[in-house]
Amino acid sequence: MKKLSFLLLVLVGSCQIIINEEPSYYDTRDDLVGRYQIDEYSETTEEYFSYNIEILKSYNSNEVILYNFYDVGIDVIAQFNGYKLIIPRQFIGDYEVEGTGRLNDGELSISYIVRNNYQTPSTDFLYFTAWRTGY
Repeated sequence: MKKLSFLLLVLVGSCQIIINEEPSYYDTRDDLVGRYQIDEYSETTEEYFSYNIEILKSYNSNEVILYNFYDVGIDVIAQFNGYKLIIPRQFIGDYEVEGTGRLNDGELSISYIVRNNYQTPSTDFLYFTAWRTGY
């Protein structure tokens, strides 16, 4: 009986189970890419604005580009990790931009600061909520 148990143990122990799974090519930026309707509020001027932006993937695997940011035609680079968006401080033309945001159930919310020494007031504190209108 011991020999049979040992033989069974060796036989089962020598079996190799191989699970062949297809690699996942899911890119979290796909959840963010598209055209958006923006509802923006300036805490500085206490005004509301509405405009459109487009978000596309950057060449870097964790970055996206926000086109027509601040409704002045500037393109802003942001880092995206699946739900959190970070706009690192960057200088684009006369503008200095930085901010953070998040994507939650298809709704994009961003708080950010824009500085421009050629306009009054020179610093604008804003936030917006955006809804995807197309891909």
